[in-house]
Amino acid sequence: MNLGKVCVIGCSGFVGSHVTAKLLKRGYSVNGTLRNSKGSSAEWLMSSVASKSISDNSLRLFSADVFDKESLRLAMADCAGMIVCAGSPVIAPETIDLMVAVGKNTSEVAIESGIERAIYTSSTGSTNPPEGEPKLKNEEIHWSDPVQQFDAGKFAAVGKTRMDRIVLEKMQITEGDFRVCVINPSMIVGPAYQVEPVTSLIRFADIINGKRFRDKIPNSSNSIIDVRDLAELHINALEKEDSRGRYFGVKRSWHWREILRELELACPGYTMPNIDPEEFPVRETQFDFSRQKSLGVSIRGIKEMFKDLIKELNRRKMI
Repeated sequence: MNLGKVCVIGCSGFVGSHVTAKLLKRGYSVNGTLRNSKGSSAEWLMSSVASKSISDNSLRLFSADVFDKESLRLAMADCAGMIVCAGSPVIAPETIDLMVAVGKNTSEVAIESGIERAIYTSSTGSTNPPEGEPKLKNEEIHWSDPVQQFDAGKFAAVGKTRMDRIVLEKMQITEGDFRVCVINPSMIVGPAYQVEPVTSLIRFADIINGKRFRDKIPNSSNSIIDVRDLAELHINALEKEDSRGRYFGVKRSWHWREILRELELACPGYTMPNIDPEEFPVRETQFDFSRQKSLGVSIRGIKEMFKDLIKELNRRKMI
């Protein structure tokens, strides 16, 4: 069964590869973009990800640059939908121009190509109001201030905030004919198709191996989701005709005390640092998940996430 074709911008990334695999499992054909369709990433994409196809649907790779509209146009040809997972792990001012191009160029080419639905991977970094964290964060009303973010050196968050604004404005300009959803995750964990370990695997391996947080627990919280559930949120948003706007892409937020405690339970041999009895723990970020729940995805809890995280780290011999 072939359900049509979807263009995945950034199919070689952590999120993009899982989105691509799940689209193939659901019967879609995928036009996937990456910087070099003949490079090393193409090898594992065509062996590990393309194999998820269930029948006559398939994965086709395109070399594309988000600054080059013509390369995007070729990849989007004959596609009914688009999922944009492009980004950069580099925290530098150049990230801002990249994310602006991601939002502007992909949306404009999609509209010109007749694509009527588009999903974008963003970040909770675009949902932090300048007056401080609200009691209950809501993705529709709470926005980050790009100027404040830039002054704080949060360049990735600036880029994501501007991207969100750009693509949602495109939906407004087209009066909804170009339906846009933005998924806003934070820390993303889980198994990876990539040969090289993704950022979250490196970070948690460093914690377990005593390179990070060896002596002191951060007095802060972190919001986490499994990459497979995040991919499901993207695809359900694509398929659900009445979905539009921003959706949180996290399970919830945990204080690092609880994160490290769960990591200790999941990983024999790891011992978390002692808790400072005089330190008052900050409150975890609280989210309004009513919109996320409308997408119909059952999201793994931290115990299951960490069980699979440790399994992946062991498979790669990182711990």
